[in-house]
Amino acid sequence: MNKAESESESQSSGPVVLRRGLRVLGVLRQAGAGGMHVTDIARAAGMQRSTAYRYLEVLVQEGYALRESEAPRWRIAELGVMMAGDPHAQAVRGLRPVLRQISDVTGDSAFLICRAANDSLCLHREVGNYPVQVLAVTVGHRQPLGVGAAGLALLAALPPAEADEVVTQNEKALRAYGGMTGVQMRRLVENTRDRGWSVVGNAAVPGVLGVGVAVCDANGYPRLAVSVSSLIDRMQAPRQRSIAELIRGQLAQDDVKPRPGSVRDTFSGSAP
Repeated sequence: MNKAESESESQSSGPVVLRRGLRVLGVLRQAGAGGMHVTDIARAAGMQRSTAYRYLEVLVQEGYALRESEAPRWRIAELGVMMAGDPHAQAVRGLRPVLRQISDVTGDSAFLICRAANDSLCLHREVGNYPVQVLAVTVGHRQPLGVGAAGLALLAALPPAEADEVVTQNEKALRAYGGMTGVQMRRLVENTRDRGWSVVGNAAVPGVLGVGVAVCDANGYPRLAVSVSSLIDRMQAPRQRSIAELIRGQLAQDDVKPRPGSVRDTFSGSAP
């Protein structure tokens, strides 16, 4: 590269930003399935930790990288998730206002998740205005399908045979979440189907309870799920129901088909 080209590139942030992002992506690719801590990624990419973190957040939002809860560590997304990046980005753009409204009304964190193989993958999070928020689950967070409220709602909305196969394949992974067993997960699934929306506490995050509702496509197949999570003390039974109705109502107003049914009721509960 000659001097003129170098000066031209320095005046245009686009190519520089793109190269740095690709450098971070290359580091993740070399790290493989084990992933890397952000400090090691920054060192390998030759940039500051804060800079590497910003690039990683963008890669996660666009579906090219995943953030694991342990450490935390980042790793490159498998091909299936990467290829699904555009639809996921469209879902986030379309449902971000819905989650923002849900979070504003409840004061708590709202989450949008999708299925990634036998796991749930967090696509978006909105933070509420209550002083204590659930922040352990971030964009790119991945865990066995059914562990969190949104994942449980999605799992329960699957055809029974398919849901049962997911639980069977996840039995070993479930043990890391309070020693959960396949029997316990199947019981949660049945309760969710009977109730019409999910409730799960002390699983993904101790001391936290979440309420979730699945979102299905035109054929009735679950593609996404929305949940609200907060401290258990704030999530007594009447408020759980009110939050489930709020989620359904907001999804219905946005012409998104939740399962089961469509409810346009407004949030009527208050935090205990």
